Amino acid sequence: MKKMITLVAVMLVFVATSQAQTLEKLFDKYADDERFEYVSIGNGMMNMAAALGGMEKKDKAIAAKMKGIKILTLKSTPESGLWKSLDRDLKAVLSAGNFESAVETRDKGEKVNIYYRFGENAKSDMLIVTQEKGEFSLIWISGKMTKEEMMNSLSENNNAVIRIQG
Repeated sequence: MKKMITLVAVMLVFVATSQAQTLEKLFDKYADDERFEYVSIGNGMMNMAAALGGMEKKDKAIAAKMKGIKILTLKSTPESGLWKSLDRDLKAVLSAGNFESAVETRDKGEKVNIYYRFGENAKSDMLIVTQEKGEFSLIWISGKMTKEEMMNSLSENNNAVIRIQG
């Protein structure tokens, strides 16, 4: 029985690791391609922004839990082969990575999807995908947040967007 439990635990760790690598591989695949804009903000910069920025206390607490942000942007058209390749790769990552959909909006040719997933030890990932005329962007936020913290962050940001638009 102990061997079976150990085997299951090892498999779970392997699955969690391979899922994280899948998202990493997606960004690595396109980050060095000159047709993409790529930005990576590490933990040190996140902490500095929280310390120096004029953030509210609750926002500082969330920023402190973020490990990093990566942004990948393609300026092209949905008809291009590169756009289609990125879209296909993204769908594979979402499917294999156990992401859940949090928000989906469509408005005047713009589409925004927000996905999230949670792993062991409160490891979390949020992926924001925007597609509009001439631009396809992926924003990956990783950190150590509980599901409740991420959902609160999402709902507060959605309320802010609604207040701005309304």
